[in-house]
Amino acid sequence: MRQRYLIFLFLAGLSSSCTFGTYPSGYPSGGGQQYPSGGQQAPDDTYPNAGNQRGTGRPADPGVTVNSIRLTQDYTILNLTFTDKSQPRYNQNRQLMSTETIAFDPTGYLIAANGARRFTFVKAEGIPTKREQIDPATGKKILIGRNTFPGDQVTFSLYFERLDKGLENFDLFECQNDHLICWNIYNLRVDNPADEVVYTPAPAPTPVPKVPKKSTTLPPAPSGESGGEMETPKPKPAPAPVPTLVAVSGVVSDAKTKRPVTATIDYQLSASKKAIDSVQSFASTGAYRMSLVKGQVYTYIASARGYQSSSGVLDLSKVAGGQKLTRDITLTPLAVGDKVTLKNIYFEMSKSDLLSASFAELNKLVAMMQDNPNMSIRLEGHTDIIGDHDKNLQLSRDRVIACQRYLVQQGIDIDRIQTIGYGDTRPILTKGTDEERKVNRRVEFVILTI
Repeated sequence: MRQRYLIFLFLAGLSSSCTFGTYPSGYPSGGGQQYPSGGQQAPDDTYPNAGNQRGTGRPADPGVTVNSIRLTQDYTILNLTFTDKSQPRYNQNRQLMSTETIAFDPTGYLIAANGARRFTFVKAEGIPTKREQIDPATGKKILIGRNTFPGDQVTFSLYFERLDKGLENFDLFECQNDHLICWNIYNLRVDNPADEVVYTPAPAPTPVPKVPKKSTTLPPAPSGESGGEMETPKPKPAPAPVPTLVAVSGVVSDAKTKRPVTATIDYQLSASKKAIDSVQSFASTGAYRMSLVKGQVYTYIASARGYQSSSGVLDLSKVAGGQKLTRDITLTPLAVGDKVTLKNIYFEMSKSDLLSASFAELNKLVAMMQDNPNMSIRLEGHTDIIGDHDKNLQLSRDRVIACQRYLVQQGIDIDRIQTIGYGDTRPILTKGTDEERKVNRRVEFVILTI
């Protein structure tokens, strides 16, 4: 018996009694191939000018096919097909048994903007949502879902919050466990153009010169030339409209002492790869202020010397122009010996390949090390306690080296970054369900010098 997970959680089991919490002895690592599209289409309620196209993406499990990705006014909709590719199994009476129990795990999410934006699950159609109960016969947790037989195909739709305009590339995540089959789907894409945004007010219009009135009496033409009327200057085009702005302000303070902090706040559109601009908070009060175009979603990183960087989202998509928004920011001071967990680091299943969804979290560390040029750290990698010890150890080493490589590519000197992999030797929890033990799978950094 083996167990499967997906963002729409798939667990394998026998008949309808799949034991929750058991682990397979082997598992696929996911592949880089594309899979054919197919399956039925959901109702056509596509939002104007948004994506409604055949699916693209790279599932971590070959049993999943992306049929289409659609955007409506409220949702991002993935239409998928699951094919039961397991080998037939028979009971004592030679009757074919169901081999998979499928259900949707509502803790799944879409992630975009290199990890800066997350979009939660809303509902599912064509597949049940995950529900567990205690089996009275065994006292163990079992998954209640839809049973499938070898060769069965199940087509269904998953609804998530709508992607911000301009976000066209994203991933679907259910888990990061290397010992269960997480059917995450990477490199998804949908047409989702951004609205045109003007960030700087248009310059003041240049006064149009007065046009002299035509004279009915023209001066005599020079010798050899004929007379004529004076040409009227063409009026200059009207200036571009000034965008409607939202005033965003707040106070940056020390998380422990509550005192004001002088910080730099870099902000950008969620769909942008580069910061639009930055503002600084005042040293005396910690106050900052910026004016952003309404109707957009922004992400920001606040950084200051001697503090951990902090990031956040400013959603102005439903804020009226001229409105004021308050966003206070607290920064945690740094100290030698502090250990910090990087919360949103993503790798390929059972591999050390760093995914782009990790970049936003690592960029916070980049900003921190840039603001503190004497700071050096040690990256530490950890895995869960399940699986082969030696493979876990090597995987943890390779993954922190991948993080180190990214920091170096962003301009941080490699001499400032040590690495070590602990594998499964330093778990936070040794008991509980996989969901509870996910805290064991982590990347941390320890501050060595500041």
